Amino acid sequence: MKSNLSDPGGFKRDTRRTLRGAVSSSFQAGILTALTLIMAGTYLLLVSPIRAPAALVVLLGILRLSWTLILQRRPTAMRSGQHVMRRLKHGLHLDPCRSELLLLGTGLTIASRAAAGDGARVESILALPLWIGGILFTLLAFHRPADSRQHPPRAARVEWLALAVLTLAAFLLRAWKIESMPYVLSGDEGSAGLTGMEFLHGLRNNPLGLGWFSFPAFYFWLLSGLQLLFGRTIVAIRMLSALAGALLVPAVFWLLKGFFGRRAGWLGAIWISAFHALVFFSRVAYNNIFDSLMYTLILAALWDGFQNGRRSSYLLAGVFLGFSQYFYTTSHAIPFLLAVWILLIAIRRDHPVDLWQNLAMTAIVAVSISMPLLLLYMAHPGEIFFTASRVSMLLPGWIEPAAAALGTTPLGLVLEQIWVTALGLSAGELQGVYYGSGVPLLFGLSVPIFYLGLFICLWRIRDPRFNLPLLTLGATLLIGGLSIQAPNAQRMMLLMPMTALLIAIPLDRAADWLGQRLGPVAHAAATAASLALVCFMAFQNLSQLFGTYFPREAYGSLNGEVAMRMVDVLGDTGFEQPVFFVGGDRMSFYSIPSLPYLLPDVAGVDLEYPYEVPETVPQQDQPLLFIILPEQSSALELIHERYAPGKLSASYNRRGQLLFYLYRYDGG
Repeated sequence: MKSNLSDPGGFKRDTRRTLRGAVSSSFQAGILTALTLIMAGTYLLLVSPIRAPAALVVLLGILRLSWTLILQRRPTAMRSGQHVMRRLKHGLHLDPCRSELLLLGTGLTIASRAAAGDGARVESILALPLWIGGILFTLLAFHRPADSRQHPPRAARVEWLALAVLTLAAFLLRAWKIESMPYVLSGDEGSAGLTGMEFLHGLRNNPLGLGWFSFPAFYFWLLSGLQLLFGRTIVAIRMLSALAGALLVPAVFWLLKGFFGRRAGWLGAIWISAFHALVFFSRVAYNNIFDSLMYTLILAALWDGFQNGRRSSYLLAGVFLGFSQYFYTTSHAIPFLLAVWILLIAIRRDHPVDLWQNLAMTAIVAVSISMPLLLLYMAHPGEIFFTASRVSMLLPGWIEPAAAALGTTPLGLVLEQIWVTALGLSAGELQGVYYGSGVPLLFGLSVPIFYLGLFICLWRIRDPRFNLPLLTLGATLLIGGLSIQAPNAQRMMLLMPMTALLIAIPLDRAADWLGQRLGPVAHAAATAASLALVCFMAFQNLSQLFGTYFPREAYGSLNGEVAMRMVDVLGDTGFEQPVFFVGGDRMSFYSIPSLPYLLPDVAGVDLEYPYEVPETVPQQDQPLLFIILPEQSSALELIHERYAPGKLSASYNRRGQLLFYLYRYDGG
């Protein structure tokens, strides 16, 4: 047979044929991807006022179509395309078909931003399908079938069963009497409940936009699912937090077992199941408990990827990182914390060879999931830190007068807040209307063990397992220093899972040290002792929360207590006429959203001097109900004189404090 080397024309023909064969497998996929993006973007340009993302999707489709057609016709372009595919395959382990999936997934998540829009209602009903479809395509692009695995040994199955039992116990601890502990449903919880109800009533259907107080609406969309199940109740909006708080137990176990081994995992899981601050935030309808959960899951998945090279672990880390951005404001600090931690790992030069490729995959998945929110923030940058700005020390026109009043500088005031936050770890009582616990974050036996754990971390600071809690502590102190009401537990959500690590480290190391020097019997005794110590600290935490804090009913504000007692009274009376409320300058009938959330059918009218009922309300043959705050005694006298005879009663909280007067005029 004649050699191609002696026939230049034949060699060129074979080369061209080979190149065409290399790209022809992706031709149909490329055409399909391009047409899908062009049609989706064009449709959204017609129906949505959010034009930039839609136009970008169309542009991506046109570029992909043009490149696909060029690859089929020009050999030089074929070589370039083959080179690009080789780089993708080497860098991200993507073949041509998977590259199409990645492009399609990226385009669809961008399109979901245009379909969702800025308002409470989506611009197109395709918003959620586009977002979910884009996420799935992105995951499929990176997913590889797992190798066949053997069934786990019996010991592992027993361990999983024990962990499931501990997780169930943690859930029951958080869900038990969740509707009455804490007794008050705060105004912020009521606002969350009202926003969730908007999804059920058709007033809102955009989970990719922003909701109450500029929080991402995704959390309120999840609440609406539980409201559909449990109704318009306290349980419905608090149960989601209980679920998230219970899932922290296996998340912490996964993280600490990967870091230090099985014993450390159990020590941390037992501790976190009863840690008073996390149990509390698992019993209220706030989205910040998800920051603790997502942060722990991200770290556990990343470390599993570092240690075992599992591609699925890096994918999970990206999923958790992407969804973490849809909850509380402190989640915005997670990517920066991870970046610093990973940089420290890279500096040690003992990281996996393919670290950067896998981390790029993690980042792409995270960006894909958070794409609608990221694009929304790019269009409205003021919304990124809107919530944080309401409690920030850096508010314009506030920090300078505050610093001057205290005889210091703005920088000095921030440093003082950092110091006060640090005191809140073990010396100063936690502040704030959410959780004024009456104790520091750590108390009792946990304090010396916690600081011993900090000392060990400082001693082993070059090890990424030990510098991680130090980085998290530093970020928490900085966040506290830039916030009012320090030390505030809700600003410490990222640190709280790290307390389990800092408690487990010294106990785990002590058991190892004794076992190495005194033998296996001492090792077993030390393990049992460490578990006993953690159980004792868990008892201290639960005793403080359920035995001291909840009976004091110190949660929320005085106005919140008034609103909650009004819910009890009005719910018992079944009063259907408008309720007349005299609150003066302190509060109005609708100033605490928990009341309209729990009593949507009760109408309220705020009365001011001379406290006359509007003429539109029948006064002769209909009963009238007045609620008067204690400091409005003059109004009580006038109402009693004008609408007599009537029945006067007083309503108190469980500590005997007068909340309001109730006056009922029966008419006629």
